[in-house]
Amino acid sequence: MKNHKPSIKKLAKKLSKIAKEKGFMVQRYDAYSTNSVYLKLDYGVANSIRIGDHDGKKHLSYKFNLLTNIDKSYVEHGEYQRSYYCVEDFEKLIDDILNNKNNVLKKYGAHKYQRLMMKNQLENANKDGFWSKAKIV
Repeated sequence: MKNHKPSIKKLAKKLSKIAKEKGFMVQRYDAYSTNSVYLKLDYGVANSIRIGDHDGKKHLSYKFNLLTNIDKSYVEHGEYQRSYYCVEDFEKLIDDILNNKNNVLKKYGAHKYQRLMMKNQLENANKDGFWSKAKIV
């Protein structure tokens, strides 16, 4: 019998809860045409996560991808590194988003990090798509 995988919505809820507990500001957008859920961390300063059950659109590239349709995690190296996690590597995804935030904080410092968050929030607040439809979790 095949292992039952949690639903994308449940994974998104769990991931959002943990990210908030770890100090992230989380925006969530549930796609209307697919099962995918998108989470933007700290208004995008700490990147974004796509949770889905299929390959994403080529023109949209997320640094972190949690996919229910893969059995083994992997990394794609291109212009930007993109990581794909199977459900079993959920904890590794958590570790990686925390390490990513710490690296960005080291690069910019806490004050500039906060300013970048505010800048992203203000500049994108009225943009169509994710920014206008996402909810703060």
